[in-house]
Amino acid sequence: MYQKSMANRSNRVRSSSQSLTMSSDDDDHPKLPHDVAVEILKRLPVGSLLRFRCVCRSWRSTIDDPRFVALHLSHSALDASNWHLACVDLYDPVQSLCSLFSGESLARPSLSQIEIPFAAPPNCYGFVGSCNGLICVTDISEDRCGRTMYLWNLFTRKHKAIPESDFLSMEHVHIVLGFGFDARWNDYKIVRIIYYPYEHPQGFGKIKPQVDIYSLWTDSWRSLECEVPTFCSDRPPAFSNGNLHWFVFKHNDLQEYEYGSILLFDVASEVFDEMALPEKLLHVVSVGLDVFVSVLNDLLAVIILHENAFRHPDVHCVSYVWVMRDYGVPESWTKLYTFNPSALVTGFDCFTWNGELLMLISGGERVSWNPITGQLANFPLSRRCELVTVVESLVSL
Repeated sequence: MYQKSMANRSNRVRSSSQSLTMSSDDDDHPKLPHDVAVEILKRLPVGSLLRFRCVCRSWRSTIDDPRFVALHLSHSALDASNWHLACVDLYDPVQSLCSLFSGESLARPSLSQIEIPFAAPPNCYGFVGSCNGLICVTDISEDRCGRTMYLWNLFTRKHKAIPESDFLSMEHVHIVLGFGFDARWNDYKIVRIIYYPYEHPQGFGKIKPQVDIYSLWTDSWRSLECEVPTFCSDRPPAFSNGNLHWFVFKHNDLQEYEYGSILLFDVASEVFDEMALPEKLLHVVSVGLDVFVSVLNDLLAVIILHENAFRHPDVHCVSYVWVMRDYGVPESWTKLYTFNPSALVTGFDCFTWNGELLMLISGGERVSWNPITGQLANFPLSRRCELVTVVESLVSL
């Protein structure tokens, strides 16, 4: 089925290419109207469009036009064949390749392996996040996390090194990173939150958390003067509706759990806020062992691993997926499904296009769970792989 799908895609590309030949600069052939040519071009994969830029000046101008780039992206995001799962292996001593898997189904084989253009062993790279086809990558080697970063469009094979900015080097500094899109100014931003655990070395008291913002538009960093919520998260935030989202557990002064909520950062306004959860969801979270925030079919979602399975080994890990049907409306949180796989779920990676869950189970194995069939399938990746979903796009750096 996979080979047949790729063959059909290749046939569509060849057919489109033959049709578009009529709109080239050759006066011996009738020309298609420009809007018709655009309608054809927007349906083609990025690889084909990059080749078609060489056909003539008018095609190059059309494909490079920011309006066409945005049009192609909006159309590409609606097609399952344009979504992929990018993977880098942290165990690879060279780590020079990024693997791509089909986003339609995790059971399908690897599409390809793409060379990481900025790889510099023995550095080790991990994903901060993905947005509109751009992937934010950081060197997660000791003392390099949050300093050395890149933006990468692996479909156009273009990348950009993010300029380094100074922050106080101390042991056990906790760094939280996020990557999102500012639709107001058509800008891509990286947010970096730095928590210092110690007193200032020059005797100025406890060092306040630092928030830095990188803007692709200005290609520079700047610091925000704002109150920074205290939270600890080693997971990339979920980007949805212009906001970055982290799940946080609230504790009292005795470090006793009180409730959970979602912390969000508005990428355009550059302010923090808190999204309260309704009672029906708070109750489920309160008896859960772990909670993950993700995006499922453009809906904000939380995945809850149930604690009872850890207290009672004979009980499988009952887990839940809730989605926010109407963004910003707490009452719209709805339990989408409950699943009870045959193994203990210890972590969550992401959703695929068709809603499959990629998870870690006890023993360090990765599996995909299909909510329609209820079937588990092995996914042959090591525990130390970094994963991110990405859509094909022409977005430029």
